[in-house]
Amino acid sequence: MIGMTVVWLGIVLVMLIFMLIIGTIVYKDAKAYDLNPWLWMFVAILTPNLIGIVIYLVVRSNQQKKYTCSNCNAEIKGEYHICPSCQATFEDTCDQCSHRINMQMTYCPYCGVKVDEHMIPRSANKLMYKTNFSRSLVIAGSICFIVIMMLFGTILTGKTFFNSSVAIMSFETTMGNHLKASFYYQTGRDRVKVKKQIGDTLILRGNLKVEKGEISLTVKDPQGRAIFNEVYTESQEIEEDMMIHKEGRYTIEVNTQAAKGGYDIEVN
Repeated sequence: MIGMTVVWLGIVLVMLIFMLIIGTIVYKDAKAYDLNPWLWMFVAILTPNLIGIVIYLVVRSNQQKKYTCSNCNAEIKGEYHICPSCQATFEDTCDQCSHRINMQMTYCPYCGVKVDEHMIPRSANKLMYKTNFSRSLVIAGSICFIVIMMLFGTILTGKTFFNSSVAIMSFETTMGNHLKASFYYQTGRDRVKVKKQIGDTLILRGNLKVEKGEISLTVKDPQGRAIFNEVYTESQEIEEDMMIHKEGRYTIEVNTQAAKGGYDIEVN
């Protein structure tokens, strides 16, 4: 049976995956801003309540983003007008004073030379490292939020998308030929198998506590045919003796449907 513990483990797993996604996003974004990517990835992951991301964004706001030269792929700063690696120009500049000028101007406003005679035309572009920090966080957060809400819905309704049994506050101690469990809300199945010879007696002793929903008790022969099947909607003492006419392993199965209560059945 899959109890509440499994659902909570699923929620923890989703949160761990979400933190790993955040770490990856911060790692890539930190590289684009020439920050230590490993340091900030661990800060974002390990600092509780997403405070690490807030700290990272504050530090990032004071950093210049990294660019590359489209001509030689060298890393450059945003304020560069000329690539220090290949001397390609990123803006139309005046060859007399090296200030940025507009080719629609007639004279350079800084040194007064005629633009059409002393203009160095742009020969390369600044390529920005592309990151979309906010969008990536929103998408990752939305996906994880939806999955967590689905898991919480599983807890509240007792239904899953995978036809798994679900229990809220379930405590199971089924061991050997002893079926035993108590639960607040459960939909699922528990069973044991016993080997019997022809002429033996299959004995069931115990009790079912049904406060809500229903619990069914089924006994199947070695071929899987039901030789006993009862559905209980209220508490019941179990005293059943069945003669065995076929040799093999018999399955004793307890099925719960939106049930509150428990069972304690010995199989001999």
